[in-house]
This record gives sequence, C-alpha cells and structure tokens, in this order.
Amino acid sequence: MKHRTCIAHASPAVLAIFAGAAAAQPVLTSPATNPALDANPRPVIRAPFLVVEEAPRLVVDPETGEGLLTAVHHIWKPVCGTPAGSLSIDDLREMEATHQAAFADGAAIVDAQNRAGGFNVVYVLAANVPAAARPAFAAAEAYIERKFSDPITVTITVSFARLGAGVLGGTASSSLSTSYATSRARLVAGADASDSIQRFLPAAPTIPVRYSTNATINEDRVFWTVANHNAAVGPVGGNAAAMQFSTNFAWDYNPSNGVPSNAYSFQDVIIHETGHALGFTSGVDFRNSDIEALDLLRFRRTDGTASADFNPDTTAEFTIRPRWAVFNNPNDDVNNDIISGEFPMSDGSPNQASHFRDQTPPIGIMDPTLGYGQTFYPEFFRTPDLVMLDAIGYDR
Repeated sequence: MKHRTCIAHASPAVLAIFAGAAAAQPVLTSPATNPALDANPRPVIRAPFLVVEEAPRLVVDPETGEGLLTAVHHIWKPVCGTPAGSLSIDDLREMEATHQAAFADGAAIVDAQNRAGGFNVVYVLAANVPAAARPAFAAAEAYIERKFSDPITVTITVSFARLGAGVLGGTASSSLSTSYATSRARLVAGADASDSIQRFLPAAPTIPVRYSTNATINEDRVFWTVANHNAAVGPVGGNAAAMQFSTNFAWDYNPSNGVPSNAYSFQDVIIHETGHALGFTSGVDFRNSDIEALDLLRFRRTDGTASADFNPDTTAEFTIRPRWAVFNNPNDDVNNDIISGEFPMSDGSPNQASHFRDQTPPIGIMDPTLGYGQTFYPEFFRTPDLVMLDAIGYDR
C-alpha cells in the first residue's frame, strides 16, 4: 500500500508542470495502440497543465467538527475547445499572473444573484469582465443552482485578458486529497434516494487502480475538487476555481436566439468549465499516479474473461475490478460505469480524460469538443452529465 503525507507550505509555489507530448512522462505512459480495438490510432497529444500550490486551507471533519490545515493546489489548463498547441506552459504562467493581478486591488463584482441557503454558485467578476458578458454569468449561475440541492457555495473568480489567436481561455480548479477510506465512507453516508452504486465501492482502506496496463496498485487516497469535497466529504473554505477568458475572441453571450457559426456560446463554455470545477475531472490528465473522485467509476471498456476482464457487468464485479487510470490506452478504451449505465470516456489523448468520449451527437455538455455555432441551450446539462455528478456526491 502506498503511504503519502500531505505537503503544506505557507506561500504558493509551482508544484509541477506537465508540458505537451514532447515532454517526459515518467509515470503516465502511452502504451502502443491496439489495431483490434481501434483501426485508426491517433497521435499522442497531452494538453499543458500548470499545477500551483496554494496556502493550506482549513478542512472540517463533519462528524467531529475538528479542523485540519490541508494542502491545496489549483491546476491551470486550457479552456476546452482551445486548439492543441495554442497554449504553452509560459502562457499558463502568464494567465495565473494576470488573473491574480486582476483582483489585486480588490475591485470585483459579486453577482447580484448570490443567495443564502441551498446550492449557491457565485461568480466573482474582475473589473475587466466586459459588461456584455455579465448577464451570461447570471444566467449560468441560475441554471446550475436549479440542478443541485446541496447546501454549499461554489465561488469562482473570473477575469478577461488579451490572449492568443484561437485561445478561448484557461481555468483552474482547486483540489485536495483525502484518504480513500474517508472518501468511500462519505459517499456511502451521503447517498440519497437516487444513489445505489456508492455502497459497492471496494471496502476500505484501498481501491485497486491500474495506472499502466500490466500492474494493479492498491490506492489509498483520492483527489477532490474543493467544490466536490464540500458537497460529498466535508467543508473546506476558500474559492473553488478560477477562470480567465479571451477578449480577443468571438463570443455569443445569449444562445437563446441561436449562436452564429463564427462564435462560441459563452454560456455553454461557462457551464462546461463549471462542470470541471464541480468535479468532472480525471487524474489521468495530469496526476502522477493518482485518481480523482470521478475515477472511482472508471473502467476499461473492452470486455474480457477471467483475469483479463476489466469491465464490470455486476455490482459484485464493480467492487473488485481495478479502476482504469491509464493514459491513451488505446484510443478511448474506457468507460465510467455505474452498472445501470455505461458512459464512454476520453483517455487523455487527444482529448482530456476529464470528458466523455468525443461522439456525434454528444451525450452531454461534458463532451470535449464544443465548437463554433453549437449550444446545448436550454438544457445544458444532459442526463449523463448529471448522473456522473450525482454519483460523486451531489444531490439533485
């Protein structure tokens, strides 16, 4: 069993940087493609990520009321839909710097939709957010709040900046880890009438995971976004995420009357990126042999027999089959599975693993390839989106 200790420092610092496909990947390897599974193997593409350590935050145990300072970090990545290669690590560093500077003087607008009680999304807008964009945040906030009932507040800071051609922006969700034993216990304890799969998670203290195709690791911890931790595990203070969007891009702020073929639906992008902040994330994208909460449901899609069967068909198999956190293995050969339904997922290349598999039509707004002229309006979240978020601890 792996044993880890939390790292907690008082000042933010860059913890780790994973560059593009040319960078060395000592743990997250890319196995050879298998023609039997996909006749059209694709080039390996890994999006850049910038992981930045934050000051420790106070995490409260909901059973004892005791607080513990815990290490937290946030992870900058390109906004989904940004073409591969459009952003570099230096661009993400600049994004982090300009976003922090946008709030340095305290000039920010807190959406008037902010409410007390129930599920509360708060977009804190920097002064450089265009006036035309503000109603889109209010609309996205009101929509998301209608979908969940957890009594939590999800605070997301938002800025705009002049970014490169074709770059929609970048987002950063704050994350922290907790033990698998605690993660499982909280999910089981918090299950409501629509939940059933949580009690079939492997018994604590570990969960079997494959980070490569040929070895199973008994994993003892899980990473959660701050928002997801608040909904499923226990209270943790501070912001949930940050977003920066381009002033040099064609946005359509109101999809109710259609989206022009040369523009992106801004509300769709906001809600998609908020979905990531809520916990629609995978450790396959950037972690060094670690899983996110959504990966508790992640299995190989290909069915097999005996020791080569990694796709669970029953709740009993769901309990014992290893989770499949293998990068690019191969060409999206992976599902998220709750036994009553299977949901094809991306494998990290060319699309981030924190998405459904790219398909036509898309099965939900957490598809990786929203494009020009497209919108999910008026029901942005589709059933698969909500089923996945429900399974990792949200109440609907």
